[in-house]
Amino acid sequence: MPATRHALIASITQDLLNDLILFAVGEGVPIEPLQRPVALPGMGEVELHLALTITGGSFDLRGDDGGRARVVVNGVGVVSVEASGFTGDQLEGEATGFPSVPAPIPVRVEALVDPALALRDDHTVQVGLDLSRAELVSLLVDPDAPVPEGVDPDTWTSLTQMVQMLFASMGDDLFASLGEHVGAIGMDLGPDVGLILSQLGVEYGPAEVRVGSGTMTFALPANGECRGHAHPVPVAGKCVGIGVAASGVDHLGRMLVQRALGGMSLPFELDVELAEQQVGSRLRNTRIFDRLPDLRSALRAEIRPRLVGGRFELSLQAAWVELPAAAPSFINDLSRRVGGLVSMAPMRLRFPAVIGAPLIPGSDDTIPVRVDDLRVTGDGVGVVLTLD
Repeated sequence: MPATRHALIASITQDLLNDLILFAVGEGVPIEPLQRPVALPGMGEVELHLALTITGGSFDLRGDDGGRARVVVNGVGVVSVEASGFTGDQLEGEATGFPSVPAPIPVRVEALVDPALALRDDHTVQVGLDLSRAELVSLLVDPDAPVPEGVDPDTWTSLTQMVQMLFASMGDDLFASLGEHVGAIGMDLGPDVGLILSQLGVEYGPAEVRVGSGTMTFALPANGECRGHAHPVPVAGKCVGIGVAASGVDHLGRMLVQRALGGMSLPFELDVELAEQQVGSRLRNTRIFDRLPDLRSALRAEIRPRLVGGRFELSLQAAWVELPAAAPSFINDLSRRVGGLVSMAPMRLRFPAVIGAPLIPGSDDTIPVRVDDLRVTGDGVGVVLTLD
């Protein structure tokens, strides 16, 4: 069975993921309260209420966790119980035999979860963590959290120990219920993002997710129209590596030119051809009659892209006019040789290697992203991006 070709591969480091979590959590992410019947010693069956607010989290990515991501989540939970009295009345707080908790309980959860990224057929993109199949590693009252202001330390210690016993006795069941209750944590990106992925040659369906030591990689499968294939890009520090197949680079080139023209339709055809650390282009008039022989001439160019001193440089290595295939081949060979003389004194254009990327898809707020590495092969392009 042939190996799966990929149109796009994105590798993101643990350090960058943890920074993104800090931004996403902000002042806290509340989760809808969970209610669950539990049997407590000496109290019988009671209704446990847990209102959890996520206050922080981090990834601890390892290569020996079976392809799953190890996540550590910190939060505060408001814990309370209700029970039915002998007369059928609802009892709350200390009337149930469970002491009243004067402040939210600090909670620390460590679990193995499945990262998910998928391009749906409506061009929306799902990205996040699937908690419904998560595996609990530990569910603890955070021992490092300070005692709340105004609460007696001895009383607080006694309460947290009781809650910890509750978690220990039903941690797996409680976590499973919480996972089913929450489902998935993440976001749905709009059709504008999904349409770009589709145009880059990505097939509809889920991405292949690989978790290694300190990195998480999403490999998106290629559709039948995709040329070339994406390669993973090694990354370290706070960065993301992106590999794009050759046809995706071709599309990106046309999209950038169209954007430079103010969104107008291109009055010409632009094709991009890749080679080792070299980009070739062919510019031709738009073809009007498909049934007639193609007698269009083309302007050909070969450009060497590279990063120099923190700037992005395009160096023109050759430029020539290519006549239609009906012309004698020696004419095009001669034109190509003459065009190659440009490399003796190549024209160079340099641009800042920092671009403004949307902070959130569809938002006008941007964050500076620096291009730290650029690799071009016949199969595609790989870049390393770092938050500046």
